[in-house]
Amino acid sequence: MSVSNQKHEFAIVIPAYNETATIRDIAKRALAYSTLVIVVDDGSTDDTASQLDDISINFIKHEKNKGKAVSLWTGIQFALHNKVKYIVTLDADGQHRPEDIPMLLDKAKHKPNHIIIGARLADKSSIPAKRYYANRIANFWISWAAGYPISDSQSGFRVYPYKLFDDLTIPISKRRSFVFESEILIKAAQQGIRSVSVAIPAIYEKSARASHFRGVSDITLITLMVGRSLLSRGLYLPGLYRGCIVPHAIPRQDDKTDTDGYLMLGVSCLLMLLTAGTSLLLAFLYVLLIAIDSTTQCKANKIVIFGKRLRNNLPGLCFRQRLDRAVSLVKDNADKQIYILGGIIGSADISEAQAGRDYLQDHIETNNIYLEQASRNTLENLKNLKTHFLQDDNHISLITNRYHLARASLIAEGFGFKIERCSAEEAYSASVGGILTILAEAFHLHWYLTGRVYAKLTGNQRMLSRLQ
Repeated sequence: MSVSNQKHEFAIVIPAYNETATIRDIAKRALAYSTLVIVVDDGSTDDTASQLDDISINFIKHEKNKGKAVSLWTGIQFALHNKVKYIVTLDADGQHRPEDIPMLLDKAKHKPNHIIIGARLADKSSIPAKRYYANRIANFWISWAAGYPISDSQSGFRVYPYKLFDDLTIPISKRRSFVFESEILIKAAQQGIRSVSVAIPAIYEKSARASHFRGVSDITLITLMVGRSLLSRGLYLPGLYRGCIVPHAIPRQDDKTDTDGYLMLGVSCLLMLLTAGTSLLLAFLYVLLIAIDSTTQCKANKIVIFGKRLRNNLPGLCFRQRLDRAVSLVKDNADKQIYILGGIIGSADISEAQAGRDYLQDHIETNNIYLEQASRNTLENLKNLKTHFLQDDNHISLITNRYHLARASLIAEGFGFKIERCSAEEAYSASVGGILTILAEAFHLHWYLTGRVYAKLTGNQRMLSRLQ
């Protein structure tokens, strides 16, 4: 079942272990996009192999089960032998749609030296809760070790550039089956190869076979791998800052080391340590209280909507909730002015503000929409709003999600705005994920407030100019 060794632009590698129910369909659909489809049967004990008998694919059989890491590596090496430019990997269980391959490859053509990841976490409602939160935990650690934010580190639907494997040394074994796809992101980052994400549907059929991913044990192995990587680099605190913190809280200083951000982070952590976590607990309770008590109404004539990271250049759920709240307010008063905040983030081709305007114009008729398209986080959102749009009139309504209202409103007040908080959601809904989000917001709020107090006490005018 071998295809000739002609040159191909990309190969599709599909690791398979006991996939009788799905492998034939996945392989046939994959052949619609490349004649170089490589299925690695990892010692299956069912009829996986026979399902592929009459399909023109490249079939590699492991006599014994060796794990996903070895299967991927085997398929990747076969692909590289065929002189491909890209290597596409996807799972055989139907969780990834071959029909989404062109979308990932299109991104690869614009980002040829990046790993392209089909990211599922935007589709939260379709993902089993345990898997979702396990993935979020893994994302935190891997983003830290890689030194930049990664939205779905556990997705196996990827496009790899061939040059990544020119000088890549990475352990593979059965025990590290699900560590491989995490570790390769870290190793790639050390070579200067980052990843970008493309939003894809999260497909978890109730009738699907049980996942080979073992939530607790595999996340533990991934965490241990990341821990070893961090310890070998002295905890790599710049990675923690750039990968897990700076995307959410502190404005960038282009082409300069952000010494203010590092200093604020250090002072904040020191305060938490000295108070045995009490200061963070107080911040958590404040964020939670604001989330619970905020209203959905506002009277100010100027409405400010915070953007949020786009999914395939479109607003995701949280951003749509904010925009829908604005629609409900403007329908009652078309004279209200709307300011949408947010620049180009991550792999998006347009700004958050532009995507928000397009969404609003599909739902309401108004010419009173103004875009702030240079900012990347809440602090920059409000600083640019104050500097470029509302130097004099400071009475505004802030529309954002409940978890974000406390931090957004305190930063706005720091810039001299008189604010009304307006929640995107009708009511606060408690959940494990919601509590974790509140805790993350509390950390960022604690960091901001500590930095502001420290700057005032020390008379650090440079830092103060960034914060108020």
